[in-house]
Amino acid sequence: WCGTPPQRQTVIVDTGSGVTAFPCSGCSDCGVPDYHIDKLFVEEDSPTFQARTCDEAPDCVSERSRCTNNKCTITMSYAEGSRWTAYEGIDRCYVA
Repeated sequence: WCGTPPQRQTVIVDTGSGVTAFPCSGCSDCGVPDYHIDKLFVEEDSPTFQARTCDEAPDCVSERSRCTNNKCTITMSYAEGSRWTAYEGIDRCYVA
């Protein structure tokens, strides 16, 4: 659960890199609803959500992230050919 009010999310945990992610609004071809049981996270519906900008954190949170268009972005690619790109965000989250 992430956001205020909480939105249920199915997270992607990449055990090889330590990266955890879930699909957000504006994402196309993100596996919703085919591979994820929950809807896209809608950032605009959570007043506590903040996109991590490079102005605020020039080094970004993850060592795998890079500054792109003033956002901390990360791309993960896998041997079988799949890949995803995301940006760092901060919000209230908890596991139930």
